[in-house]
Amino acid sequence: MSATAVEIAGGSLLSLPGRMLRPPVTASLRIVLAWHVIAALVFAWIAFNIFAAVWALSSLPRTVIGVGATVGIIVNLGVVLLILRSSRRARMASFTVNYLTLILVIVLLFQSLDLASYLDDFAASFNAAFLPFIGLALSVAWIVLARRIKARIHDPRRTSPPAALDNVLGAMRWIGLAGVVVFGLAWVWMLKPLDLARLLADSFSTSPALNTAYVVAAVLLLWCAITMWSARMAVRFDASADQLEAQSGWLFLSPNLIGFLLFFAGPLIFSLVISFYEWNGITAPTFVGLGNYVETLGLQVASSADTLPAGYEDIFTAPFGVIGASDPLFWRSISNIVVFLVLAVPLAVIPALILAVLIQTGYRGTKAFRTIFFVPAVAGVIGVTLIWKQMLNSTVGFVNWFIGWVNGIINLFVPGDPMPQPVEIGWLSDPSVALFAVVLVFGWSQFGFNTVLFTAGMQGIPKELHEAAMLDGAGATRRFFSITLPSLRATTFFVVASTVILALQLFDIVYALNQPNPVGFPDNATLTPVVYLYQLGFQQDAFGQASAVAWILFILIFSLTLVQFRRQRRYAEET
Repeated sequence: MSATAVEIAGGSLLSLPGRMLRPPVTASLRIVLAWHVIAALVFAWIAFNIFAAVWALSSLPRTVIGVGATVGIIVNLGVVLLILRSSRRARMASFTVNYLTLILVIVLLFQSLDLASYLDDFAASFNAAFLPFIGLALSVAWIVLARRIKARIHDPRRTSPPAALDNVLGAMRWIGLAGVVVFGLAWVWMLKPLDLARLLADSFSTSPALNTAYVVAAVLLLWCAITMWSARMAVRFDASADQLEAQSGWLFLSPNLIGFLLFFAGPLIFSLVISFYEWNGITAPTFVGLGNYVETLGLQVASSADTLPAGYEDIFTAPFGVIGASDPLFWRSISNIVVFLVLAVPLAVIPALILAVLIQTGYRGTKAFRTIFFVPAVAGVIGVTLIWKQMLNSTVGFVNWFIGWVNGIINLFVPGDPMPQPVEIGWLSDPSVALFAVVLVFGWSQFGFNTVLFTAGMQGIPKELHEAAMLDGAGATRRFFSITLPSLRATTFFVVASTVILALQLFDIVYALNQPNPVGFPDNATLTPVVYLYQLGFQQDAFGQASAVAWILFILIFSLTLVQFRRQRRYAEET
């Protein structure tokens, strides 16, 4: 019979001969078991009111609450079954369910009491009492300092301190205590705790029965969670030392995991759900199924623009007819981002590779150049884009001035002055060149970081390969294409994949360059999928269609990345 090591409250290990010494079911375990049964019944009552349409709710809240109640029934009944079977997983399952339900109840109580406005009042009171709080903190620090000095000078290994020094330290402690009393009273008086308590009581009295139920449920859940976490329950359910260590680790990780679920995974799932609804953020959402996806991706082919169905606009003329779209702006953003990818990714990758090769040659000053070229990667995107916006100005921008200066030099040697002067290219206002301005800014902001990546990859190439190639008479160009470039395949894959993802998510550069004009200016020439998503969600309040566009973009990015991963894996298997 296997021995099981169980960690007890004092931190020691108790060796038990398996399940023979397991204590009988205690009263506290019966209470926990009864609580899970009651919780399952409460969730069943909620589910009944939802699915029987007793509560008049719109489709989205009804779906969310109904699914949540169903999950609550299943997990609580599952915990009851595990406890009755004395499963080793019962303890952790019960603790997890009670812990997560406790957080849910606290959130509901926070919402019911409108504690957000209460926290505003508390912050205002705390701000008014900030100076006494600083005085209180300094007084406490003063007392701690006096005690540490006294402990140091009364070290048995040192000579006895003078009596006068003891008197000074005593006076310091009394001054600190007086400061604690004075500043503490001033802080409490300026904080106005009675007014804050009155506000909290008023919030509680708006729905006393519901708030009382939340408080009672929170207390019971906390007690059940503590009970199931106790060493006695660890012994009861035969928990091993490895299990206890793993459970403690998950407990310490739980704040981050819950934050991830609430602020990342939760909104992500919500956006997926809301993509099947028509919702403006104010009125009740209306379920439309795949309507948002159909409206966004809808295409029709007709012999001419006049024969397109109602609601479709001509976006492309092909030899076999006219292609119309139900959402022409979305397809305009897709065509823009395809052109942007074709131009921006090579501009951000190829110069970075060339520069990395030059830096790797080891000439004097290469470390300084490496630092200089990395500056765009750490500089703020908005600030850098605003600088580029000034440089791309059609009348006073540096770019047009430089082009005009080059044209002037050419005109000195070519008769007839063929090159125009001055140059006034509307980089930000001409639809035919506006996207190229975005390409230029994006490529400049990314190639520095890519240079550092390529440089790091080159440092991993064995020098013996180049030395052997040089002995065989291979020149610099042959060594680059036969040794350097194949050895950088993994680095190149990462650089290209990350640059493609950043390009598909392009928003901040377009937003900063377009201000104060509408995002996507001019004439939607710089419209990208993320910019279009922003327009739908935050300018037109079409949150359902905006979520659909977001998930279409996610599928596009995921598909391209998956293709690149498979190509890289296939190459690795072949070599």
